[in-house]
Amino acid sequence: MRRPTSLLLLLLAIVMAVGFSLLGQWQLARAFENGAVIETESEDPLPLTSEVAPETQTPSEAVGQLFTTSGSWVAGDFTVLDGRLNDGKRGSWVVGHFLTTDGDSLAVGVGWTADPAQARSTASALDEDASALPATIEGRYQQSEQPVVDEKTSADSAPSELAVPALINVWAESGPAYAGYLTLHDAPTGLTTIYSPAPEREVQLNFLNLFYTIEWALFALIALYIWYRHMRDIVEKEQDEAAAGGADGVVERQ
Repeated sequence: MRRPTSLLLLLLAIVMAVGFSLLGQWQLARAFENGAVIETESEDPLPLTSEVAPETQTPSEAVGQLFTTSGSWVAGDFTVLDGRLNDGKRGSWVVGHFLTTDGDSLAVGVGWTADPAQARSTASALDEDASALPATIEGRYQQSEQPVVDEKTSADSAPSELAVPALINVWAESGPAYAGYLTLHDAPTGLTTIYSPAPEREVQLNFLNLFYTIEWALFALIALYIWYRHMRDIVEKEQDEAAAGGADGVVERQ
């Protein structure tokens, strides 16, 4: 292995392995560059009716989108949800019933507070007078949650899930209802805006470039293996020749 020809072959194998590795890195970068970036214009508020409709399933592209709509708040239909996390902090939501100008019902998360008693007093105040809330609202659209039935929970306790069908059953009046709900972009005084971050961007890798990356890595390993196999073949050949020469010498002496 210390012979000049062996060292030259080793140098050639290393150069080839490095070259293949660089090509693999380039292909990996291309896999990300050529990947399909799934972007949504979720931060550009759209009219609510442009993407969703009442009594229809929520399309995936509408989830997380900011929407605007106009209408009025229904007195007596404000409620409280307990056990809601807001950016890691547990508290309560105040939820309202918004009736759009088209007569459609929309559940709206008005705001959050860490104090359940504060949430109930705010809901009661809004039931009597909701003039502090805007007639044109903006918020992020979310899918309805599934109600959870817990036999240990008291019948008088507030639910923790925003299940639109459950709200429809208790609303005093209701038009055709949206399957999802909005979280109000700006909470009224006394409440904190519900934490509703924008959807994260997704990147789909270009799997053809990713396959080429793996291929170049294999080529680099093969280049080093070929050098190793060549050296091993030379050693085995010389050992066999030495063994054969020794055997011939013993025969001649006999």
